[in-house]
Order: sequence, then structure tokens, then C-alpha cells
Amino acid sequence: STSSYRSSLIRAPLVWMDGEFRENIDIRINDKGRIEEIGDNLSSREGESVVTLENQALLPGFVNTHSHAFHRFLRGRSFIGEQSATTFWGWRDNMYALVENIDWTTLKQYCSAVFSEMLSAGITTVGEFHYVHHGEKRFDLDSAVLEAAKEAGIRITLIQTLYQRGGFASPPLAPAQERFVSSFDDFIASVELLDALAHERATVAVAAHSLRAVDPPTTQRLWEYARSTHRPFHIHLEEQPKEIADCLSSTGQTPSEWLLGMGVDGGATAVHATFTPQERMEAFGKAGVHISVCPCTEGYLGDGVPVVDETTRLCLGTDCNNRISLLEEMRWAAFSQMAKHNSRAVASLTARRLFEAATVTGAASLGLSEVTGKLAKGYAFDFLTIDLASPLLKDCPTSQLLDSIVFSLDNREIVQVGVDGDVRYARK
Repeated sequence: STSSYRSSLIRAPLVWMDGEFRENIDIRINDKGRIEEIGDNLSSREGESVVTLENQALLPGFVNTHSHAFHRFLRGRSFIGEQSATTFWGWRDNMYALVENIDWTTLKQYCSAVFSEMLSAGITTVGEFHYVHHGEKRFDLDSAVLEAAKEAGIRITLIQTLYQRGGFASPPLAPAQERFVSSFDDFIASVELLDALAHERATVAVAAHSLRAVDPPTTQRLWEYARSTHRPFHIHLEEQPKEIADCLSSTGQTPSEWLLGMGVDGGATAVHATFTPQERMEAFGKAGVHISVCPCTEGYLGDGVPVVDETTRLCLGTDCNNRISLLEEMRWAAFSQMAKHNSRAVASLTARRLFEAATVTGAASLGLSEVTGKLAKGYAFDFLTIDLASPLLKDCPTSQLLDSIVFSLDNREIVQVGVDGDVRYARK
């Protein structure tokens, strides 16, 4: 049963807006779950329900820009520390085994469980990087993801992902990979079909899985399609040195050189960029390209730590979903950089910048800049609240609250979470 704040006036002791916590802000939510007015001392209308959020700070919900929901079902199978766990590529074989015999019902169950867990972690929007397309029929699994998101109540950008080959030399496909592959034209038809299926909280973006899986000319074609249809474009980029070496020997350029040559801009998001060199990261920053880092996964898989500076358009993802916490992703985005550089001031990764990576910049990466990521007039009321009475925040002045949330708190301090004004998680 969903309680709702639609058609209500909400009074909160603290609200994160315009880059700071403001005291005693009122927010009027319309019947569609959008913010109609936000400000000091709004007077209530006749018959309008007025709700006071006692001891709760109100913040925009988190935006998770990179998820593979089904990976969560590899939990407990990390084999970390054992010889069998040496590389990313070995882990990938386990992941393929998980989807070898997958069907619509199983994928929907996987996604439903993960999307509900995300809501409990304050994540109100997810970018689901989806490439497991074919079950019993071609592309029949895609609708399972949309259906699961609709049921859970999370906002979703379904990042429909093109996958054409198993590597630069087009080696024979593993059985699991047969579920991923399609021609360009069939893929575009699937994207347009998904547009028709998309519910009110769903949008459809596109991705090239990687330059390993899609050759550069086809990747360029997909980027041009994304631009002409105003869709976000995502791609896994340079997560492993092997991808760079193979791309260079097979095509004469590295993946990041190819991508920059295509004229990517703010409509594009490169995921990981773990081994992308500084000059290319700077070029991405200048072009406005978003970089989705997934520090908990990059640590879990032993990938590495990317080059990040002040110009990086940083957003965050939970990727393999082994642990779902954007609070933890924020911290580790900073801690990994700090440890790498033996410095506490790297790339201006303040609590505020990290929080923006998890909200406004994430929304921009998913093409939702006008919809979510902040509490402002005209935006969806996608929110989370933090327990101000928590012993973890004892004696914390308002000026230090965001720093405490980002660097000290856990999902447990999240009291309630909502999308479009409907409460989707309430702490027991």
C-alpha cells in the first residue's frame, strides 16, 4: 500500500535546495506528484492536507546512472582473495552462467528485487544498462525490466544496449552472449517498440555495450541516432587495459580516441573510464561528456581508480549491485582518489560535489535534467528523508549536515523515499 504526498503541502524542518540546507521550507505537491511551489511560509489551501516531516531532512532522491540488475544474484560468489578470482574476465564467466537459461519471469523477479532494494537506499531513478534481450523470443526480455520498474515504483531510464560481437577479433560467441546480440536495424526497431511500452516513469536511452562488442563505425551510427532522436547515449569505456590494447592493435586507435573522434558531447556518458589517460579525460570534460564511475564495483572487481579532476562531469552507478548504496559510492569516489594521490583535496570532491554527482549530474546523464535530481518548481517530487534524531547525527549543526550524510551515514538513516510524490519505502 502506497501512501502519497500528492495534493499536499509539506513542511520540513530542513530541505536541500540550491546547494544548501534551508530551514522551514514548505513544498506544495500537485495531483501528478510534481512540485507546484516551494518556499517559505506557503499558506495552506482549503481542504489541502498539510504534512509536517518531524525530525526529517528532505533531500532529492538519488539517481543511479549505471546498473545491471541481474548481477545482484552473484552476491556471495565474489571469491575475493582466492586464486580463482584473479581477474575481471573470470568473474565475467560466472555472470554469463547466470543468464544462460534466463526467462522473462526470472529476469522480472531479479529486477523487481533489485529496484525495491534501490528504493530502500534512497535511489529514486535508475539507469538500467540492459543487454540481456532474448529469452524464448527475440527481444522478449526487455519488457520484463520495464514491468519490474513499474511495479516497484522506481523511475527508470532503460538504456537499451547494442551488442554485436564477443570481442575485437569477433571470436565465437559464448551461449550466454547469444542472448545479447542483434543487428543494428533490429536493435533500432526494439528501441522504438520500447518507446511505445514505456510507462509514465520510464524513458528509453541507447548504449553501445563497448567497442569490444560494437565496432567503431556502428558505434558512431548509434551515437548519431541517439543525437537525432534526443536520447542519452552510454558506453562502457576502458574499464580494463586489455580493451585498450586490443582496440589499438585491431583498429589503430584507443576506445577513448574513437569516442572523441565521433564528436561526443553532453548527450553521452562514458562508464568507468578506469584506464582512460588524463588528456582524454580532460577532453571529455571539455566536451561535457558525463563519466559514470562505480567505485564499489570497480573495487569489487579489482579494476582500478580513474583519473578525475575538477572538469570531470562525475555521476555514479551501483553497476554490479553487490552492495546498493549511493552514499557508499559517493564516499569511495572520494576515498579512492584521496588514497591514490595521498591527498585530502583531490578534484574538489567535496560532500556537495559528490552529492551533486548522485543527483543533478546523474539526472543529466540520463536525460532527466528537467524532471528529477533536485527539489525545485516543476520537478517531480522524487525524494528521500534523513532521520535528524539519529544518534549518528547527535549535535550536528546544519552547516555540517551534508558532510555528515555523505561521509558518515548508511542507508539505515533513510526514513522514507518517494517517486512522483508516492512513498515507495518507509523505514519500519
